[in-house]
Amino acid sequence: MRVHGGFKEARIDLSVNINPLGPPKIFYSALSECINDRVLEKYPDYSYKDLRSSLAKFYRCSEEGLIPTAGAGEAINLAILATKPRRIVVVEPSYGEYEDISKALGIEYKALFYDKSSNSFYLDFQKLNSICEDEESLVVITNPNNPTGYYIDREELFTHISKCKAKFLIDEAYMELCSKCPVDIGADISSNIVVVRTLTKWLSVPGIRLGFLYTSNAEFHIRADTLRQPWNVNSLAECIAQKIFNHGNELRTFINESRQFIDEEKRHVTRALSALGLKVFESSTNFLLVEISNGWYVVEALKSMGIAVRSCASFKGLGPNYIRVAIGKSNENSEFLKALAEVLKNVKSN
Repeated sequence: MRVHGGFKEARIDLSVNINPLGPPKIFYSALSECINDRVLEKYPDYSYKDLRSSLAKFYRCSEEGLIPTAGAGEAINLAILATKPRRIVVVEPSYGEYEDISKALGIEYKALFYDKSSNSFYLDFQKLNSICEDEESLVVITNPNNPTGYYIDREELFTHISKCKAKFLIDEAYMELCSKCPVDIGADISSNIVVVRTLTKWLSVPGIRLGFLYTSNAEFHIRADTLRQPWNVNSLAECIAQKIFNHGNELRTFINESRQFIDEEKRHVTRALSALGLKVFESSTNFLLVEISNGWYVVEALKSMGIAVRSCASFKGLGPNYIRVAIGKSNENSEFLKALAEVLKNVKSN
């Protein structure tokens, strides 16, 4: 069974990791223009030439290496299908879909685990060396990592894995919401690396379904683009993206404002959680991993109060005594902290 965040009945949903500022103003202007242009009555461009060009210009990468997709999920599927690995090696804990896909395709799944210090996770590159020379493996790394928030310096990571014979899928879904992370993809990445990005998280538009994969490997690009479903990105998403990415400077300002807000709120929430006696792990992005006793009870008690957080029971290497909490709006964070304090008080009294 697939487990994920998102609880429609919640008054405050901190179980999904999207930008707490919501979409930028230009998004709704673009949405209105696209609807008025009646793009829903038209097929999108089969080649997505203009969309590729807009994305490549903003992310400062090569148009020829970019494939637009219906969210990161499709990009991940395409990357795996085009790579055709004998085994998928996932650095865990991580997004559960990788293992689900490997099982569905009959591909061997193997887990490597991050190491853990007192308040953070980290990757020992020696662990990667064990599969570095395996040409038949696809190694999956989410960076920044979900659910820990751990970020591996991108340049250091790419330098290390570019020397490997194994292929690497780097899922960068949270890169734009991480203050110390680069927004740019860059054209010159090693041919054994595929990068996945999504607009869902930082634009706060999960309903639009738009992402992309990027590769400098021409042979891989041809295979992936051939496997891509015709008109996989709908005409509304295509139209909106082309319009908003014409305002690159405004979008970069929005990213910086989002990062600043998230960092300020994250410091506040971290201090408050620590004051409640909870262990909070260092995070580079818009959510926090918290170790907490009676995790199942806490999650359900908060849900009964209309507040959703993500249980980490389904994440390998964690378990029910960990929760992931997204950074929300200021009032949402305050209400969550107040409710959590009440729940923990009830736990102690019982």
